[in-house]
Amino acid sequence: MNEALNSGKIKKLPDEVVSKIAAGEVVINPASVIKELVENSIDAGATAIEIQTKDGGKSYIKVSDNGSGMSKEDLTLSVQRYTTSKISSLEDIYNITSYGFRGEALASIGEVSRLVITTSNGSESYKLEMVGGKIVKITETFRERGTTVEVYDLFFNIPARRKFLSSEKIERRMVTEVIERFLLTKPEVKFVFKTDEEIVYNAPQSNLIERFKLIFPEAKIYELIDSCDSDIKVTGIISSPQFFRRNRTGQLFFVNGRFVVDNLLHLSLERGYGESLVEGSHPYAVVFVNVPPQEVDVNIHPQKLQVKFSEPRLVYDAIARCVREAIRKIEGYTIFIENPAKNSSYAFPNNNVEVKENVETAESISKNPVFDKKNNFANIIFVEPESHQSLSKSFREQSSFSAEHFSTIANTPKFEFEHSGQFTIIRNRYIIVEDVDGIVIIDFHAAHERIIYEQLKEKSYESVQLLIPVEINIGKSLVNVLENLSEELLNIGFEFTIEQPENSTKVILKSIPSLIRITQAQETFTGLLEEYRVPFNKPRSISHVLASKACKAAVKTGDKLSEEEVIMLINEIKRRNLLTCPHGRPIMMKITFNQLDSYFERR
Repeated sequence: MNEALNSGKIKKLPDEVVSKIAAGEVVINPASVIKELVENSIDAGATAIEIQTKDGGKSYIKVSDNGSGMSKEDLTLSVQRYTTSKISSLEDIYNITSYGFRGEALASIGEVSRLVITTSNGSESYKLEMVGGKIVKITETFRERGTTVEVYDLFFNIPARRKFLSSEKIERRMVTEVIERFLLTKPEVKFVFKTDEEIVYNAPQSNLIERFKLIFPEAKIYELIDSCDSDIKVTGIISSPQFFRRNRTGQLFFVNGRFVVDNLLHLSLERGYGESLVEGSHPYAVVFVNVPPQEVDVNIHPQKLQVKFSEPRLVYDAIARCVREAIRKIEGYTIFIENPAKNSSYAFPNNNVEVKENVETAESISKNPVFDKKNNFANIIFVEPESHQSLSKSFREQSSFSAEHFSTIANTPKFEFEHSGQFTIIRNRYIIVEDVDGIVIIDFHAAHERIIYEQLKEKSYESVQLLIPVEINIGKSLVNVLENLSEELLNIGFEFTIEQPENSTKVILKSIPSLIRITQAQETFTGLLEEYRVPFNKPRSISHVLASKACKAAVKTGDKLSEEEVIMLINEIKRRNLLTCPHGRPIMMKITFNQLDSYFERR
């Protein structure tokens, strides 16, 4: 193989191949085309922008604006590589205040499509037609001041690339999400978005609050961020901790007006929330960071989705501090921040580290040394902290369980438990039951999780009709997800109707699975949709997702249980002989009266 490589000659690639490779760095899909075109419109000073697509943008894209427009000379230059009005020297790259500046967008789009540009600078109007990177003709025409760009048949001349585009619905959702970012970052601009002749957004000029409510209607309580730092200015809007998603799709960051992707920005935001967040929850946020242009490099990513700060620590600290101040303004929330003296050098986790929770791993305890089968007693209460960690590790290492087919946990040691009827609840966390031969302590959240999980395995739940329907407002980007999942949602117990007045979508839940409380219906339903938002990380089945969401909707530590609910939990634990939650954590422990007598030296 080395011989074959050495026998070849180094060749200069043809210009046609070079231009298509370069185009591939900028043009990824219809959403990336729309991003580049809308940025050009904004840079041209447009106050009204209309976007139209067909087939998710694969067959047709149109972006029309009322910006400054172009002369015939500028129009001709605009579709050539490395032509731009934004910079004139290398130094200008490090003082960027506009969106586009590398002169690649229109040239790259033209290389992989049939492109038509109609433009007027107020005194002259021209139309340019381009196919596969070649200008076909330029003709005089008429239109009002501004520019219209039409893109036909994206990747028509690169079939291998076109084949890898996603389905029409997924491409349409990604386009919608790109447009939503512009709606948030440019509330002073009017946007109209139509797809397949249907109006998705008709958003007049407004402000950040109105646009936030438009994109995230489910976030009912929010607070503005306001920072007056002389060098680093952090502004935006964040939700109350009680409104969140189970992923970070509701968090958007803009650096000097440009949407960016940076894990440390998310971590800084949630660091500002402190302990007001429930574990695994991610609040809604639209955060704008403005720094002097020379303090940030926006030229490190082909689509300019990443930036590099000269003083990153200052930026991340500023975000956390400003979020903290905003949270304090939300009535009813107090946050607890770790004493800086205990950790003077705050270290951010590695960008690639993710913590994932799911119910797909419930651990077997058949060989676990923690349980003594002879006296049915969980000896962990007598273990020293260091040994306890070792036993915990052993508990997990010896476990094996796959929920792929909701298979049953087998061979668990029998835990003799004859409930005698006396119980109490302490710290709204544990149920203490007086049994016939001792005391049983139950973690009621873990117990309820496991019971829900067992019902899911057995499919022993029903669809419960709601006397008063639950109304849920969802963002437009979730509508396609909902349409794709409608039949599966119905099969697992959700009956609903959809209303779509202009600029909003309302889901009316008429029935829900009996596994979840009505108070958890909205969170569980939207959580299911969120799991399917990202097309590249689809869950195995909607049953697995419901299992995860239903378990998270189980009664929580701090919830108040009625006597009937406690009795139900105890009876179900006994009937099913349950010992662990779906994640493998113990549900209960037992102390016999003999052991108590021994401890207190009564025998």
